[in-house]
Amino acid sequence: MNREESESEEERWIAGCRLGERDAQRKIFAGLFPYLKGAVRRYIFDEDEIEDVLQEAFIRIFQSLNQFDSQKGSLRAWAARIAINVAITQGKKRKRNQELPGQKDLDLGPSVIESMALNDLIAILKCMPSDQYEVLSLHIIDGYSHKEISKILEINEELSRQRLTRGRKWVMKRFKLSGGELVPLIQTLQ
Repeated sequence: MNREESESEEERWIAGCRLGERDAQRKIFAGLFPYLKGAVRRYIFDEDEIEDVLQEAFIRIFQSLNQFDSQKGSLRAWAARIAINVAITQGKKRKRNQELPGQKDLDLGPSVIESMALNDLIAILKCMPSDQYEVLSLHIIDGYSHKEISKILEINEELSRQRLTRGRKWVMKRFKLSGGELVPLIQTLQ
């Protein structure tokens, strides 16, 4: 299926969802679920909580589908913004009640580093202070501006910039850039 056929099919599913058609909702859900799960996983670390966030996100997506405008962007990007906002909101609620899981120093030896993959890098990044991690992820990975981040996290733009700078410094203390890839510095991970 080429891109035009795919976009046309997506438009039919969106129209069907707006009419309350269950089959169209299933198609949208199946198409978005893996992508949104990956986006939410950057902000929520517990699998059960990820499922809860995705459930809430899909409720909001289907309730707000009439507001989606394909002229302003893709359904995937629009839905990801909703899911990320839900994840951050849930994270704030959870943060009030407990410490985030995974927010401690990792003890990794050289043998682990040799087989390190993207998930391992993400696991290390999740150990950075959560306020810096959120801003770093929102800005660098998800492409939000500091103005948008300030609204999402309810902070001012300058604080968003400071957290991004601190997050970058945190990363640079633990990683080096080699051939366009981030490589952990062994001495900082032991």
